[in-house]
Amino acid sequence: MVVLWISFSVFVILSSFLGDTTILVGSIKYNALILSKSTVAIMQHLAVSDLLTSCLYTIFLISHAFTGPEPCNFILKLGGYFFYYNIYASYSFTAALTTVKLLSIKYPFRVRLWTKRKVHLVCVIIWVLCLLSPIPYQLHTTRKIFLQAKIWFEIVIELLLLLLVVFTSAWLIYEAFKVLRKRGNRIRREGLLTVIATAVVFTISVLPGLVTNIAYQQADYDSGDKVQKVYYYTVRINVMANFYIYSLTVTSFRKFLLERARLFKNFICCTTAAVEENITRSHTRVKNGQKFQPAGTEMTRVTNHSKQQPAGTEIKRMANQLEEQPAATEVRGMANEPKEQVTRTPHCEYTV
Repeated sequence: MVVLWISFSVFVILSSFLGDTTILVGSIKYNALILSKSTVAIMQHLAVSDLLTSCLYTIFLISHAFTGPEPCNFILKLGGYFFYYNIYASYSFTAALTTVKLLSIKYPFRVRLWTKRKVHLVCVIIWVLCLLSPIPYQLHTTRKIFLQAKIWFEIVIELLLLLLVVFTSAWLIYEAFKVLRKRGNRIRREGLLTVIATAVVFTISVLPGLVTNIAYQQADYDSGDKVQKVYYYTVRINVMANFYIYSLTVTSFRKFLLERARLFKNFICCTTAAVEENITRSHTRVKNGQKFQPAGTEMTRVTNHSKQQPAGTEIKRMANQLEEQPAATEVRGMANEPKEQVTRTPHCEYTV
């Protein structure tokens, strides 16, 4: 069971690192997500939140490897704070994503006027507000009333975000079908499918945690512990799922991945071909008793020889050869030519 848990955690960490980094680099540098500006901005913040969560999982795994299943108190407190911070930030950005997509369908012209700066400002406000969410979990107390308050706090926050996401997603689907009836197939389905898939994965990841807290509130600890084991897996699925969702539902992002994969394949093939050529040349040189020269050295030598000669050397050499010849050679050549015969008429004098 421990090996399965560690293998799954490593898979989640690698998927999140590679996937979220690809999302950020592709959307910022290469414009791989051809969607509305507000949707892409929220997706970038969601990728940052998942990337931070995967970094936290990495710290937990390293701590588990060196200190055992129970980490030190400092790592436990710090990790617990940032765990809830990133989880609630991810939940909030998912709710913001579905809400913005709903507004873009219901009020398309108003949402198009939003700039990236405004959307990023709203996301920064969400980051700041989420700093307050992990504080109740850091209050270690034995009083029952405080323990009940922490559980109720988590239930309320998760339930509100879950209801918001589910409600906006259902309304989004309704408005999309309403627009399709009026305008035909003029609605952009890529962003709609992406948001709906993100909301479904979010709902699957949040429901086990919500059921666990309700079971603990009802003092049913056996059922709560069983559901909590499922929650540990589902909450990690939410961290790594965005990369696979975008790959399946966004055509521009899928083309970007295929192009990069093709470039990487060409690079590997060229490198392998060069290595094989060097190996073949080394075997032939050894058989002939010659010194081995890697592939491309002859061309490099010719190139270097051409580089060492300054431009115009051939013209200068020809000019020098012409200058070395004596100046009378041309006259001598003219003298050796056959002379033309000139016929003269005799001079006649007349006397009177």
